[in-house]
Amino acid sequence: MTDLKNGSMLELLPSGMRKDPETIAFAYAVDRQITKICVYAEQTQIYASIDNMPEWLLDILAVELRTPAYQETYSIAVKRTLVKQTLPFWAKMGTPAAVNRIIEAIFGSGAIEEFWEYGGQPHHFRAKTGNPYITAENVAEFKQALESVKRLSSWLDEVTLNTSAETYTQYMGFWCSIGEIVRTPVAEL
Repeated sequence: MTDLKNGSMLELLPSGMRKDPETIAFAYAVDRQITKICVYAEQTQIYASIDNMPEWLLDILAVELRTPAYQETYSIAVKRTLVKQTLPFWAKMGTPAAVNRIIEAIFGSGAIEEFWEYGGQPHHFRAKTGNPYITAENVAEFKQALESVKRLSSWLDEVTLNTSAETYTQYMGFWCSIGEIVRTPVAEL
């Protein structure tokens, strides 16, 4: 079996076509393009193996990719998410989608709420999340990260935590008894 990386298109042609100069030139050009594609494919393995990279290599890759909102103090899960989403961040920089990605990366879940949805001022927004485990430190990290991805003309009003519990019906009852205690003398035998 012929390996794509080491094989030649000329070898795959019938013997009658292997002697034609135009066919040889065409096979050579195709071989060169296949070699370039194989090199590009090897380079994509780095991006595909982010889930298995050690933390120190994630830090280096984040610098290389210029990952927005990246901090070395983040947990490894947040670092992996930010590095994976670097290219989509750059493609959507300055949009609500980029802010949503930051909310999801730092808080785990959540979304942006535009000013018309809550009656705020134009160019203002709120970040809302349902993660009950966020801390003041997470909010500070979010605000710092937000500055690198939001539009400069947009302003964060607040970060809201939405918690909800299922409704349930509670039943309560009591029992009361009023009566007299009657004592009867015991007969002696």
